[in-house]
Amino acid sequence: MVKQSACYIIFGILICLFYNSCFPPNDEAITKLEYSFNDPEVRQLLDSKDKHQKDTLLLFLKHEKASLRYLAALSFASFRDSTVIPELSQLLNDPVEGVKQAAVYSLGQIAHVNAESALIKSFLAVDSIGPFNATNSMILEALGKCGSDSTLSLICNISSYTPDDTLLLYGQMLAFYRFGLRDQFCKNSEEKILQVATNDRFPSAARLIAAQCLQRFKYFNLNEHSELLKKACNEEKNPDIRMCLITAFARISSPGVVAALEELYSRGLDIRIQSNILRGLQNQQGLQALYFALKAIQNPSLHVSIYAAQFLLEKGNNEISEELKKLTEQTNLPWQVKSIVYEAALNHIPGYLVLTRQTIEWNLKAQINQAKNPYEKAAYLKALATNSKELPFLISLESSKQHAYLRTTLAECIEKIMKKPDFTLVFKGSKNGIYQLLSNYFTRQCEIADPGILSIMASLFSKSHPLSSKYFKADSMLQIAQSKLSLPRDIETYNDLGKCIASIHKTLYTPKIVEYNHPIQWNLLEPYRDTIHAIISTNKGDLNIDLYPKIAPASVINFIQLCKDSFYNEKIFHRVVPNFVVQVGCPRGDGYGSLDYTIRTEISLLNYQESGMIGMASAGADTEGVQFFITHSPAPHLDGRYTIFGKMTAGNDVLMSIHQSDQIKWIQIK
Repeated sequence: MVKQSACYIIFGILICLFYNSCFPPNDEAITKLEYSFNDPEVRQLLDSKDKHQKDTLLLFLKHEKASLRYLAALSFASFRDSTVIPELSQLLNDPVEGVKQAAVYSLGQIAHVNAESALIKSFLAVDSIGPFNATNSMILEALGKCGSDSTLSLICNISSYTPDDTLLLYGQMLAFYRFGLRDQFCKNSEEKILQVATNDRFPSAARLIAAQCLQRFKYFNLNEHSELLKKACNEEKNPDIRMCLITAFARISSPGVVAALEELYSRGLDIRIQSNILRGLQNQQGLQALYFALKAIQNPSLHVSIYAAQFLLEKGNNEISEELKKLTEQTNLPWQVKSIVYEAALNHIPGYLVLTRQTIEWNLKAQINQAKNPYEKAAYLKALATNSKELPFLISLESSKQHAYLRTTLAECIEKIMKKPDFTLVFKGSKNGIYQLLSNYFTRQCEIADPGILSIMASLFSKSHPLSSKYFKADSMLQIAQSKLSLPRDIETYNDLGKCIASIHKTLYTPKIVEYNHPIQWNLLEPYRDTIHAIISTNKGDLNIDLYPKIAPASVINFIQLCKDSFYNEKIFHRVVPNFVVQVGCPRGDGYGSLDYTIRTEISLLNYQESGMIGMASAGADTEGVQFFITHSPAPHLDGRYTIFGKMTAGNDVLMSIHQSDQIKWIQIK
């Protein structure tokens, strides 16, 4: 099959003009794929998708209406089933180009090698203004999701695409990126990716993906391209591309890299770029990098300051002991930064400086006692967990009346210490009192059946531990705890425990799939148009967003209903990853909460290749519910994995100012 596939793609590339003349665009190919949710057949189709009724969807693949064939084909991008590849492949000959594109996309999403041959056969090589180029671009990307090494090699060897071949270049770069996410690489692609990423003569969409390849994949040896990347970092105008180039450049092991990064940082660029400069320092060593981070920790942007503190934590040493001590005494550092500074100080200040370390630990405990914000208190607890001897103190803080995020963080701290190599050295002897304390703690957690803590316990006990050999019978206790969980609300923790129990028994575990229990309330869409406007009011300001009911109807309807019920009022942004995402909507405030239903994943042709995209958080296919996130920057590795149901249209400065423990005040649907 591989040889046959190779012949098809070479054949397609060589006979461009033949295809252009023999297959002129059909009039139906430009038919708009319009549909209405008031159409009973549209509702039946989408309800069938939500209920995973494969046979009904297969019938719609043959429907006379192009819009219904399109929706049915696209359903399999979410409902992935390799057995439907033959039926989807038949749509690659559909007279409506949009239907063909939906089939191409879903075949890529199914990510099975059986789709490779059909996709290659359907590649119609035409010139840069040909009617099939958008589809060809999608085919190249789809092959990146399901293709073999042989196909990767063929795509690598395509050298005929010029800067004017906008869609084909974009598809080729996406193919490299999707192959890379599957750990498949081609050395011959390196030069082409570098050329596209660093040369502004090429189209920006293709350049962004090429730059994302350089940023993400360490397969490429960039040392010999140091000057090219340095020049590109200095001259690039597009901040989304520049961020990626800087991250790639920072991976180069060269004496001049840190100085170049400092020079870029000093220009006061977009804080997202400054964030990537500091994040890129993780690949550098030496005092110059450490002192750069010590300076950057004073940056007024919390995003930048956090990355500087994390660098000091991960790469610091005793040579900056005095500077770390001074930072712990600085009163104007935000708690998100200062908590990391405390942890860095306890990690890197030498043990023989007993009084210094004791003072830092005393001050850290004072911060824990004084903190009213549970997220602040939790951050300081993480720092204290650096010292294994503080385990009894941490256990003593546990209370069922605490905020869920604080309880979950305590469990993470306990797990961290229990997994440290020095655990059995600090707590010597099998009769050490710590074992009984831990056994009592974990027994209580199993009785309470807190989903956040149980998920952490599943991680801890999936491998053998001295505690479980005598004091705590993890297998039986976790089974009891698992039976107390509420489904589908706690499906993520349920499966975590299932995997752990199976690991203890050395058996395989098949994750439980939640049953469909939340029918779409179509009537909620009646007052609205194809795009719905909304305002998310936060304590930092307003975020204006557009919702896309035609793209993700179940997600949008669910969101509207939650807003009408005031569900999101006062919900906390519990997760903020600098220059990546903010996440909100958890009723517990720790990321482990939901309501007693789930909605289906709705993957579409939209992607995360620009900032401000709004996606549904999930713990796997069809587990979405109430949590959603907004991206700070392009994140193409999320494409095809998380439902996109909207986009931010205004409020970027507000978005970048949101930090953990900020909250939504209300959401208004307009």
